[in-house]
Amino acid sequence: MKQIIHSFLYGSAVWAACTVSQEVKAGGIPVSTTEDGDAVSPNIVCVVCEDIGPWLHCFGDSVAVTPTIDALAAEGIRYTSIYGTVGVSAPSRAALITGMYPTHINANYMRTQGGQIARPPAVTGYDIVLPEGIKCYTELLRAAGYYCTNNPKTDYQFLPPLTAWDECGRQAHWRNRPKGMPFFAIFNTLASHEQKVWESAKDTLYVSPDDVVLPPYYPEDSIVRRDIAVMYSNIYRMDCFVRQMIDELRAAGEWDNTILIFYSDNGGPLPRQKREITEVGTHIPLIIRYPDGRLAGSIDDGLRSVIDIPPTILSLAGIKPPAYMDGKAFAGKYASPSRRYVFAARDRMDKCYDQQGGVRDRRYRYICNYTPNQPGYQPVGFRLNMPMMRRMLQLHEEGALDENQESWFVWPRPREEFYDLEKDPHEMCNLINDPAYRKDINRLRKDPAYRKDINRLRKVYRQWERKYWQCRPLTEPEIVQTMWPDGVQPLVSAPQIVQKGGQVKLECSTPGVSYAYQLNGRGRNGEKHWNLYVEPFVVHKGDRVAVQAFRVGYKKSEIVDFLIEH
Repeated sequence: MKQIIHSFLYGSAVWAACTVSQEVKAGGIPVSTTEDGDAVSPNIVCVVCEDIGPWLHCFGDSVAVTPTIDALAAEGIRYTSIYGTVGVSAPSRAALITGMYPTHINANYMRTQGGQIARPPAVTGYDIVLPEGIKCYTELLRAAGYYCTNNPKTDYQFLPPLTAWDECGRQAHWRNRPKGMPFFAIFNTLASHEQKVWESAKDTLYVSPDDVVLPPYYPEDSIVRRDIAVMYSNIYRMDCFVRQMIDELRAAGEWDNTILIFYSDNGGPLPRQKREITEVGTHIPLIIRYPDGRLAGSIDDGLRSVIDIPPTILSLAGIKPPAYMDGKAFAGKYASPSRRYVFAARDRMDKCYDQQGGVRDRRYRYICNYTPNQPGYQPVGFRLNMPMMRRMLQLHEEGALDENQESWFVWPRPREEFYDLEKDPHEMCNLINDPAYRKDINRLRKDPAYRKDINRLRKVYRQWERKYWQCRPLTEPEIVQTMWPDGVQPLVSAPQIVQKGGQVKLECSTPGVSYAYQLNGRGRNGEKHWNLYVEPFVVHKGDRVAVQAFRVGYKKSEIVDFLIEH
């Protein structure tokens, strides 16, 4: 069945390489040119999927059916060593909109917003408050002249301000922009999300359960095999969504001036994958396709982090990333060398607390367990909808799991874990001196460098923790108190205008705000649109200026309407 699908789909998804004439800006940013020879900023489109590792045919997965993404990779560059900062969506998306470690901005709990069902009774919903000066990176793109859209998911641990996007929602689309404006657009798909493993359980399978490969932490079981096959089938559905996005760009004549970036928000959706800070929980795929064919079919295996994606997008647009970002650009005008280390941390997952932090270099992973007196498995209610999760729990109760499969349920855990990913890619053998692993340790620790490497990564991790996770000893209610004193969300003060020489300047007593405004009841793109305030602008007698001020985590200000009287 799988071979037939490959043959049928791949032929319809491969496109000829672009042959249009293009120039390249300084720093390697591809642009087209007008008839007058003026450079045109490239459009940038991000297609963001959910909950997959590099389980794509072009990344070496022989089971995956991903013809569209394979063709995209043939035209672009594959980043094979990029990692999330956490194994779940909301904290990861906080990183993806700010370029900051979630631990650095108090955003590492899953989740801070939404219904109470996902949080303990003591924690009511809240928006994280970003430190003064930290904003959604899309404001920088808007300020540089880009029309910015997001469709539809945000999940940033805060309500996105009106200043972040020109459009945000199910109808948001780059084609709605004013004529001639370059665009930046994000399209999110839920096709591969964790919940689709049970919601799509009865849908068509594009991968046979017999074809999937079981990692050693899963039992040989028909229910387990089917859920994994459903996951791969959902990845194919996600691939079809990518094709739709590309077809829209081509039909509109925008493909030849568009950089397309494909990535996932975190690693795999299955038990012992999602929410974990292990390889399978944090390793994601990323592809960048340039319209000039540059780097087509190439591979970059340098260590990268998801916090590097926002500064990279800015760099591709020719915008210098702000100094406050924890991430560093890996492409474009302001590209930096690859990392020596990538870091991850987890905290509350829905109603379950399990605090961990860790670091990975090119070969090893170190993890510190701050709550060792509990198993790796946590009874996250949402995950219990998955048939294979319920089956694994049943086999655990029956004592039918082998040592590798059972290890997730064993407690207490060691305080520290250390894995040689070259020899142990599934992270089954903890090389820290733990009696439970004595046999494997004696076998694998013939290399005397292990102890040196353990100490090195332990030191590197502690340095990172001191700098980027200063709030770790605090409870979540204590952290919320620092942002929302006495449980009250701070409020942005009403904005003011200062009129001088035919121009108005916007001001506010609340520090670190951004402003959205309309002139005479309109933004640049109609009555529903609000402009981002960048600099003083021209007004005339009789004009009306409506202004609203925003700071992430604060209540937005009232809308203030000013009449220009002279």
